[in-house]
Amino acid sequence: MKYMLKYSPLLLVLVIALGSCREEPNYSDIPAITFDRVEQYTFTKNRIVFDSLVIAVDYQDGDGDLGLSRGEGGSQTGPDFEPPFEPGSQYFDNFIVNMQVKRGNTYQPSFVNFNGRFPRLSSDEKSEALEGEIRYTITSFTTESYPFRDTVRFEVYIYDRALNQSNVVYTDDVVLYQGQ
Repeated sequence: MKYMLKYSPLLLVLVIALGSCREEPNYSDIPAITFDRVEQYTFTKNRIVFDSLVIAVDYQDGDGDLGLSRGEGGSQTGPDFEPPFEPGSQYFDNFIVNMQVKRGNTYQPSFVNFNGRFPRLSSDEKSEALEGEIRYTITSFTTESYPFRDTVRFEVYIYDRALNQSNVVYTDDVVLYQGQ
């Protein structure tokens, strides 16, 4: 019993130290995403109904090169605005969102996209595995632009700074202006 009391603090430290060892995940350098959810917020302002949607996707990336900077003071300067990320290029936006409208049992492309940029997810250039959630907000829906009760879904994928495209995911159906 006296040996147990004598060595128990050492044993406790050893158990904590071994328990805190975590093996670094081994993800692909090509980003992978999974659809998580769509949050919908409907409100009225000046008799116009608005829908704001938040698309949440989970991501994994082996080298952590996700996200693009927003530029100094809102300006479009810096390495994340130079080729191939310059305005007008395919890679200017890194979060790609294409809307599809449900007609019967099929989805038709709407030729409307809500592409944008999400910020760098790692603060340095060190290569490290990353995983987490990206929440992307779309606030452009109004009854002046889209009919009441249209059912839509979104095709989503992302790019990393090495120009690798993730897999494509689709959101659940969203009925616009459901809250009205």
